[in-house]
Amino acid sequence: MQIVRKWALRSTAFIRGMSASSTQPTMEYENWTKEELISRLRSLEGKSTMEPAETPRKRKGPRDNFDFSKFPQRKVAFKFSYFGWPYYGLARQGNALGSEEKQKQEDQYPTIEGELFKALAHCKLITGESECDYSRCGRTDRGVSGFGQVVALYVRSVGRFITREEADQLDESQRHLVTCDEFNQGQLVLLPENERELPYVNMLNKLLPQEIRILAWAPVKPDFSARFSCKSRFYRYFFSQDGLDIEAMQQAAAKYLGTHDFRNFCRLDPAKQIKNFERTVLDIAITPVTSQVSFIGEAASTEGKWWQLELHGTAFLWHQVRCMMAILFAVGQKLEPPDIIDQLMDVQTTSGKPEYEMASDLPLVLADCVFDKKDVDWIYVRNPGRDLGSMATLDRSVLKLWSELNTQAVISSALLQNLRDLAVPSGGAGGQESMKPWSECRKQLLDDETVTKSILGAGVIKHSKAYKPILSRKRADPVELRNQAWLERKGGNKRARSDADNAPLD
Repeated sequence: MQIVRKWALRSTAFIRGMSASSTQPTMEYENWTKEELISRLRSLEGKSTMEPAETPRKRKGPRDNFDFSKFPQRKVAFKFSYFGWPYYGLARQGNALGSEEKQKQEDQYPTIEGELFKALAHCKLITGESECDYSRCGRTDRGVSGFGQVVALYVRSVGRFITREEADQLDESQRHLVTCDEFNQGQLVLLPENERELPYVNMLNKLLPQEIRILAWAPVKPDFSARFSCKSRFYRYFFSQDGLDIEAMQQAAAKYLGTHDFRNFCRLDPAKQIKNFERTVLDIAITPVTSQVSFIGEAASTEGKWWQLELHGTAFLWHQVRCMMAILFAVGQKLEPPDIIDQLMDVQTTSGKPEYEMASDLPLVLADCVFDKKDVDWIYVRNPGRDLGSMATLDRSVLKLWSELNTQAVISSALLQNLRDLAVPSGGAGGQESMKPWSECRKQLLDDETVTKSILGAGVIKHSKAYKPILSRKRADPVELRNQAWLERKGGNKRARSDADNAPLD
């Protein structure tokens, strides 16, 4: 009986503790029998297990049920910049917003367009990649950067759908804002004034990686194409003066000016079946970079003197600029005469492209894409003269990235300086070892005339025992033969597939 009382006292303490936070009055259990206490405990346990737990509040996430049909779309152009070295080119790998497999491929091999489309989708500016009439001005390869790349597409607008009666009642100052096209199912749309439109630049820059920045946007007409509406493109290629005769390169570069057949200055893709290789260079110059780059503490060194090829043209072939630059490097090293350019442009004599390596992709920049003012009027700030906050934010983000990259350059320069200052044994008379700075020993090795060095830009140098002139090298088949061979292979593959499809089943 004493054991039962002790158990009853403990049960009383436990139940009082459970009831302390309750509004129910405390019950006296000292005089209860064992059977009564057990029955009470079982009833309380059953009640506690029956009570549902409090459901945690759901955090607000992206709105998956966003109804695009409630919002009109408008066609706009975006001007943006990017550093190309972290990405596998501008063009996306298939549909970055499509299947899970395509998304994994985009994650493994990121592209600038892939990042752009992910940001557009997250902002609910587009429904998908194939439903926005997308066009790009110029396709840049892996490693190539852009300062003024342009794309055009339809995006969501803050405007509203209106009826014909509402359109007729608008005053004269608003009627130019009314549009009607197939992307809005033929409905009339009243667009807002530009300063009242969605802040496209800020919206996208908040989501894009720091290497990609939207610079401006512009309203464009439905028939505008970023590629075919472009009047000219401007490229820049940066290189160090070290080991190059700049004057010889400038004389050779002038030969590119005008309209020429550039089939020997590009990479051929037979699948495109290109037959016209004439392109027009509107302007070309090799000019010094205004800000000199100090090289391991010596701003006056040739390594620290930088130049740039400035190239304006209506359109360019695949890898044309890098091939043109490779020939200029060869001329600057005195490996080829300047008239090598004239001979390569004579496609009757040089009907097949000789084998030579292209210049590096890293120093190449698509600096600008030029359009008629009536087609594109870029908007850099929402309220000109009043709201410059977006430009300040853009400036800070670019400055931050520049500071990071410049710090890396200074650190690597300091390491290089340490190596140049090291004393290394260099041999001496009478078997006595002498110590010399590595910078002196290095110069002797570089002056070795038994090895030919071909500069390709961005620190890329090809070494060979003997330089073979470009016109003496093996040549590819003429363009016409290569295009025809591709068509025959394609036709043969089609016939093989057709025969396999029509083969009798066992």
